[in-house]
Amino acid sequence: MSRLISTSDESVVPGSSLQQDDSNLPAALRVPTQSKSPGWQLFLSLANLVVWMCTIPTFQILLPNQINALDSANKVALLAGISLAGGIAAILGNLLAGALSDRTTSHFGRRRPWILAGALLSALSLVLLGLAPTIPVVAIGVILFQFCINLDIASLAALVPDQVPLRQRATASAFVGLALPVGSVVGLALIAQVFNGARISYFMLAAVLVVVIVLFVLFVRDAVLPKDVMPAFQSKQFFASFFRPLKSQDFSLTLIGRTFVIFGYYTVVGYLLYYLQDVVHYSQATQGVALFQVLSTVVLVVATITSGAISDRLQRRKPFVIIASCTMALALIILAFFPLWPLVLVAAAILGLGFGIFLSGDLALQTQVLPERHDNGKDLAILNTANLLPQILVPIVVGVVLAIFHSYSALFLIGAITACVGAGVIVPVKSVR
Repeated sequence: MSRLISTSDESVVPGSSLQQDDSNLPAALRVPTQSKSPGWQLFLSLANLVVWMCTIPTFQILLPNQINALDSANKVALLAGISLAGGIAAILGNLLAGALSDRTTSHFGRRRPWILAGALLSALSLVLLGLAPTIPVVAIGVILFQFCINLDIASLAALVPDQVPLRQRATASAFVGLALPVGSVVGLALIAQVFNGARISYFMLAAVLVVVIVLFVLFVRDAVLPKDVMPAFQSKQFFASFFRPLKSQDFSLTLIGRTFVIFGYYTVVGYLLYYLQDVVHYSQATQGVALFQVLSTVVLVVATITSGAISDRLQRRKPFVIIASCTMALALIILAFFPLWPLVLVAAAILGLGFGIFLSGDLALQTQVLPERHDNGKDLAILNTANLLPQILVPIVVGVVLAIFHSYSALFLIGAITACVGAGVIVPVKSVR
């Protein structure tokens, strides 16, 4: 018989009877109480950093340039179609890794086998992209990469509710959140200044990913789940479990709100290169993307660390997420109405400020609306689809908006509106302040 508890972490406070009751549970399912050192958080951030170092620059620089070189006349439609297929694969990989890692009883732990497998397979996918001679092979490489890298994303995210106590969630969220922009900047800088060409860029990103992740899984502990804890696998109940957390209003509101906010962010991230080329007419668009990302990240780092510490001190999450969303909307409005290079840099700084505040509170908010501890990986993966759904939705919206309005301004305005809507959806969340 299963020995599981059904509770979210926000209900657990030091000294509560619930916290004492979980002493009968295996270590893998206990509510975390031991503080995590800055070194542990930095190592987790580094693992996430190399994941995003491979992901964001690939979709911001390498893939758009690769598609442009193979078929410049149809580059927007091809990028949209391939991104759509990759987004679907990413959602499947994320959900499966989250759910199956919850049930993994390996002596290596629950999450580490999936983290290692995801890195190795992602590296192979990057090599395939580096060797791809045609658009169909590029599409296959993107689909495989998105599926495999999301095995890492889901499993690494699950380590936060698995091992980080509630009082440190915003700080840990800041460390994990910083990995995305810093990894993006590092990857963009390496591609623009160090690596010589797209092929070698793909190969070197693959090598760095494998080295860092192998070190991570060797040195970071992961509690083993005993074989007799989880109920026997039944496919019907397994697939039905993906819908169960949606019955929680706070969980559903968090999922919807995050989807809207990140949709707005992706309207910039996915199409910045083409915007600089076709609207701003910036002569060195690749370097422009890198500079935009560097400036945004410098502001973001300060905002994330500062707001994360304040959020943990106040034990407040919602105000940070709401303010952040509205700040990102302001950056999108500037891009929509003022396509001038100096103002693009202003928008970069504002976007960094907003996204930095968002990162410090967002993951902490997610972990506090998870309904059941034994499903942390699966339920967090469902929330992670808010990062992935925009990869599917944005290309569709881009195709429609550009076909009708022939304007990136309309696209960015839609992004600003969705970011504000996302902020509004978070307001009714009741279980988290």
